[in-house]
Amino acid sequence: MNIDFISDINRGYEKAMNYQAVDKFIIKVHWWSFGALIILAILNSVIKIATYYPSPFSWRVISAPEALLALAIGFAAAIIPTVLVGKMSNHYLWRVLATATLTFYAYLIVFISGGAIEMHFIFFAMVTLVVIYSDWRLGWIMLVLVGLHHGILNYIAPTWVYFYGRNDFAIVAHALPVLIAVIFTTILAENNRKSILDLEDAKTGLEKTVAERTWELKQTNMSLDEKIKEKTAELAKLNRGLEGEVAKRTSELQTRASELEQMNTMMIGRELKMAELKGEIEELKSKLK
Repeated sequence: MNIDFISDINRGYEKAMNYQAVDKFIIKVHWWSFGALIILAILNSVIKIATYYPSPFSWRVISAPEALLALAIGFAAAIIPTVLVGKMSNHYLWRVLATATLTFYAYLIVFISGGAIEMHFIFFAMVTLVVIYSDWRLGWIMLVLVGLHHGILNYIAPTWVYFYGRNDFAIVAHALPVLIAVIFTTILAENNRKSILDLEDAKTGLEKTVAERTWELKQTNMSLDEKIKEKTAELAKLNRGLEGEVAKRTSELQTRASELEQMNTMMIGRELKMAELKGEIEELKSKLK
């Protein structure tokens, strides 16, 4: 595995990894998350269910300005990748953007719930979700963003992260399982990526072999066509020779037949003349007697 966080390691394999359909699904996840954020904002800032029964969805009442700020950030986190999808030449940058905006949704859902511990599981869901891109780096980028979120807010606004307030040990307790999840998803993403690359390389090799075989067949067919043309020309030449010989023999036969006819006519005339002379001789003999 090459440790490279700059270049697009999947460049050229976007079609094999079905990125076009995956991008559409990720956009849907953004808007589903925005819809969930709206519901939580209404429950926690308008209905104020935390005043009746604190739950994993509402540990404290969220003020209207806080709810509006969360919704504004959530809308931006959904609209930006939606507008840019398919328009960035470097797809890796779009994957990083989508990873960041999904992480923001995890931030916002934890915030809007009043720092409910149960809502922190959304980070694990998002880490698992980005495996769909078969890019192991996205999980580590999300890990860094989560660490910055927990670490910074633990000191400046702890209730945005934990409902019980600041807790330095909680940062380690939360970071460790997220780290383990990222390690596991890294293995999964890389294995899936290698499988896709191997299949694509095998497909390319097969296509190359088919192309070579097709070229060879074309060359063979061309050779056969040339041989057929050559034999056809030879047969045509031989046929022309035979036609000439037949014509010559026919002419000779016609000449011979004409000579025989003339000879036959002459012989018949001779016989007739001899018969006529014989008659005259007989007539003369008769007169002499």
